[in-house]
Amino acid sequence: MLTPLVLKLARVIELGEADITALNALGGAPRRCPAGQSLVEAGERMNAAFLVHAGWAVRHCSLEDGRRLVLDIVLPGDICDPTVFVRPRADFSLQALTPLSYSLVRSENILELVNRSPRLGAALWWIEAHEEAITRAHLVAVGRMSAYERVAYLLWELWTRLGLVGLADDKGFELPCGQDVIADAAGLSYVHVSRTLRRLDREGLVRRHSPHGWRILDARRLRELVQIADGLRLSPLPRRIQQRLRR
Repeated sequence: MLTPLVLKLARVIELGEADITALNALGGAPRRCPAGQSLVEAGERMNAAFLVHAGWAVRHCSLEDGRRLVLDIVLPGDICDPTVFVRPRADFSLQALTPLSYSLVRSENILELVNRSPRLGAALWWIEAHEEAITRAHLVAVGRMSAYERVAYLLWELWTRLGLVGLADDKGFELPCGQDVIADAAGLSYVHVSRTLRRLDREGLVRRHSPHGWRILDARRLRELVQIADGLRLSPLPRRIQQRLRR
């Protein structure tokens, strides 16, 4: 079965049937939760990461006065957050944006997988490095880009990441969250996001064609606007590394 995690790792390294079986078993049987349910609260003890199979979640931090920053939108195929293996308590909160299917992945699950297949271990490490690159790009966007560029970047990031797991095509993608999530991810107000989305539409870059559907009208111009878009691509492990892993 080509799950989102399998689809993502297949872009990094060649996967055999045994690899796919091992990845599909990671974390055990899927669990489910409804939209809006909190999965983790900041400060809570954790001993497992969340492997998302279907649905969207949001990882965020909030100030005492209620202001929130969305650190990451967690998509199918993501493992959130492996740092729990080395920290006794979560330094973030995790909430389901849509109905969610996920598995709990403990450190021993990862170690067993890596011990059985160093190739898969290398692929997981490669994916983690790619996610760190996305985090840095997001930080640059929020810290140095204009509101117009920030919203454009966030749409590009989601389009790119969803494409890696077969949930977006050349025309666009589904965005099952409100503008409040976009605002908290971009560090903007709801009103500012609404105004910026209208401008992107007016200038022929993106357009909402249904309550949750977005079309990319001009990918070339959007990429030029985003500037750091190329850093979001997921490249395969270099051939020399793959050859060494086969030995």
